[in-house]
Amino acid sequence: MDIKPENILVIQFRQLGDVLLSTPAARVLKTNFPSAKLDFLTQPPCHQLLAGNPWINEVIKYDRTRPVSAILDIRARRYDLVVDLMSNPRSALITYFSGAAVKAGPAYTHSAWCYNRKLRLSPGQHKYNAFLKIDLLSQLGLEKIFYPYPEVNPGPADTQWAAAALKTLGLENREFLAISPASRRLTRQWPQKHYARLAAMLAEKIRIPSLIFWGPGEKDLAGAIASGAASPLVLPAPETATLPRLAALLQRSAILVSNCSGTKHIAQASGIPTLGIYGSSDPANWTPPEDPRHQFIRNEALSCLACGEHSCVDGIRCLNELAPEAVFAKLITMFKKAAI
Repeated sequence: MDIKPENILVIQFRQLGDVLLSTPAARVLKTNFPSAKLDFLTQPPCHQLLAGNPWINEVIKYDRTRPVSAILDIRARRYDLVVDLMSNPRSALITYFSGAAVKAGPAYTHSAWCYNRKLRLSPGQHKYNAFLKIDLLSQLGLEKIFYPYPEVNPGPADTQWAAAALKTLGLENREFLAISPASRRLTRQWPQKHYARLAAMLAEKIRIPSLIFWGPGEKDLAGAIASGAASPLVLPAPETATLPRLAALLQRSAILVSNCSGTKHIAQASGIPTLGIYGSSDPANWTPPEDPRHQFIRNEALSCLACGEHSCVDGIRCLNELAPEAVFAKLITMFKKAAI
């Protein structure tokens, strides 16, 4: 790099998973420039995931209702290097007007004109998304390129809350399985009845409790799955008012079963094993490689997998025809390997 930056900004507004998957890039930058101040610009509630991150000096909350104020605030901070990992029109304009000597972002977006360092990737890469972001950084001429995993750092108060919540449920000294059944996209949503059947089999066959995790607008789904399982061992999880509380509660679980979602990325960053259920998304992009704790399952009988579509003219067969029995068998294999 032509400069040795003293003031660095990383931009990733959203989503939960994308913000977490940007934390390894922040770590690589901070490792290369340990004396620099490194800030991270993101939207609520994603900012909660960055609390306690040792590689980030300040988390700046982006208010999308005041875009001009955001541009002026970032410009006043006098960054030397801005790395726009979001690369949408708003983030690109913030980068463009930042006044930074190096304004870096992906070359393959419509916003690339805002950058004076256009970062390129080879097309069609089936690679973990967090590592693709580091591949972008490698083009800045950094001396140290390495590939750490995402991390999340719930605080002591969050850990204490999780312990108290589990005690209330009678699970403080018992292994339990976490299930996160919701998705923003139908083509990533394994059916509710399948989750209920899976939880019922886990209760009937191996007597392991399941907590059904839920977020805003998802409480009814969690309740319906618990009711459908018809077992006292299947319960909706307690409400997690913050994302660090969610991470702390996930850290106490034996394993998470989930669609491709932000909760799955939080669980992976929390260090617990995960089983991802995949349809339209590509597991290679969203599963940490070379880590046997993190597995995925999908309907391998179909040729349309990982289509990337938000809708389906074929009845979302990739998920609807993926039987709960197959997911249960995969879980049993994972349990045996982990001696759970």
